[in-house]
Amino acid sequence: MSSQSELGDALRLKRAGHLDQAVIALEALLAHQPTNAIALSNLAEVQLRRRRLTEAAECLDRAEAAAGTTAMTARLRGDLSYKRHRYSDAARSYREADGLGDRGTWSLVGLARSCLHSGDHEGARGAASKATERAPGDPAGWLALGEIAMAEKRLPEAEKFFQRAHEASPKDKYAYAELVRARVMQMPKEERAAEVEVLLRTTGKGNSHLQRLLGKLQKDEGDLDKAAKTLAQAVQSGDAYSRSAYAFSLKKAGRLDEAARALAQCLADDPADPVIFRHYVSLQKERDALEELRATLEELLSRAGERRGAFLGALKTLPIAGQ
Repeated sequence: MSSQSELGDALRLKRAGHLDQAVIALEALLAHQPTNAIALSNLAEVQLRRRRLTEAAECLDRAEAAAGTTAMTARLRGDLSYKRHRYSDAARSYREADGLGDRGTWSLVGLARSCLHSGDHEGARGAASKATERAPGDPAGWLALGEIAMAEKRLPEAEKFFQRAHEASPKDKYAYAELVRARVMQMPKEERAAEVEVLLRTTGKGNSHLQRLLGKLQKDEGDLDKAAKTLAQAVQSGDAYSRSAYAFSLKKAGRLDEAARALAQCLADDPADPVIFRHYVSLQKERDALEELRATLEELLSRAGERRGAFLGALKTLPIAGQ
């Protein structure tokens, strides 16, 4: 089979969402073409989607070493920084991607969200507005404008933007959940969770974004056990973004054994996440589960990337077994 055919097969697997198989196919191609920048860039994207951020970073480094920075690698670099909560770095990469010819809306929307997290609301609005001008029928730009309005407590305006996003893509579960969020946040606090519960039984059934919203509302009401149960359902339905919220809800509810297991999974998703690392180490010391902590850190050390020093430092503070 030619390299072009191998790459085509791998990309078909990626588009179909068969991410583990796509990794196998791309790594097989790279075994005999280790500097294939296209394969490396696509492997980085797959690893990002699998939440294997350290592996994604390594692939991006290799791709850019082989062929320089491209619109795709800059966009993926932005995604990587965004997932690691490095919003200034993410904004810089998304701007670079747009400057290098990324003509879609992804980089603009990523830029808008990165600016929003960095406190640059004007920059966020500018990028999101540019996305809606570039592709009015794409919900992403309208979603970003809605998120900005929500952050600024302009709830009726946010609802209008989310309505535009929902109309552009009626089957988009995230757009629907954001529309619901804007609406319920305009309701009395004591009515919000009940409204989302009704929607989850009817028009929003199976929507993990709505489950995450419900979990947050329940947590805000102080019903921590119910919030943990709701977030657990979201995680079980495949919503990786609910994992950390689930772990922290367990911790706040005092269910420390379960919280430790959930945080360990979050750390395995991204060993370079300093917030998860700090909370996991602290919790395991609080539980006096030092051997469990040691085993987890040693298992993830090879994937820690730039956080390797933090892992080694934490390991050095642990007593040697039997002493």
